[in-house]
Amino acid sequence: MSTLFFVIGLLLSISATLNVFAIFRLQQISKTYASPYNGPLPSELPLTVNSATLEFVFGKHYNITNNAEWAALFPPHGRVRLGAAQEEFDVGMYTDLQCLDTIRAAYVSMRDGARVPSPAAEACLSHVRQAILCTADITLEPAHLVCKDGECPLSSAVASGQFVDHKCRDWVQVRQYVEENQASWGFGVEE
Repeated sequence: MSTLFFVIGLLLSISATLNVFAIFRLQQISKTYASPYNGPLPSELPLTVNSATLEFVFGKHYNITNNAEWAALFPPHGRVRLGAAQEEFDVGMYTDLQCLDTIRAAYVSMRDGARVPSPAAEACLSHVRQAILCTADITLEPAHLVCKDGECPLSSAVASGQFVDHKCRDWVQVRQYVEENQASWGFGVEE
């Protein structure tokens, strides 16, 4: 039972971190990738993203079994088209969130008795690890002692991040850009 709580706590921590991580991507030196169709293309959205603040609060939304809420995190497929050739690109924030959703779904499936391995979840776990490292969130989260049987050893201190403000990039602005980009090429418009 304690393993179950540990896994749930781990998934909640990953979920909260990814909410912030997806926004905090470090500004990189602008690189371009050669396109076989039409020359170099940008490595990031052509967008200056404003700052935002996110207070980590657990338990209000994104219950581990609420598929609809998790699906609402992404625009239809998280892609944009850029360049004269209108090449498609996934947006990192949505790739990260989709990976977290894949891990969530695999966890729920295993919790409910499935014994089928999920190679996608395993690959996503590696992706999420790298994404969190890339973000390098340096927000300080106060640690609280966990007491058991009247003992409160310093080594028991844990930080949940609950109610801690994190400096972010405005994920709503990113979503608006993606949705506007998709609308410009008719994605989701019924023909």
